[in-house]
Amino acid sequence: MSKTWTLEIQQHEDGEYFIEFPDEVLEGAGWKEGDVIDWSDNGDGSWTLKKLDKNHENTDASKE
Repeated sequence: MSKTWTLEIQQHEDGEYFIEFPDEVLEGAGWKEGDVIDWSDNGDGSWTLKKLDKNHENTDASKE
């Protein structure tokens, strides 16, 4: 089962945009600093993020 979170896009004082992932999100998604994340546009204003393995392949078995 998937879990969803809604996070705000923030803007750094230099103009760059970023998303800060709270610890709860990182733990819930099984991510850690340094992981490579694939961003997929759902076409409705939302995005699906999935962790890629060390070979930069999707770790979600349903995508195979």
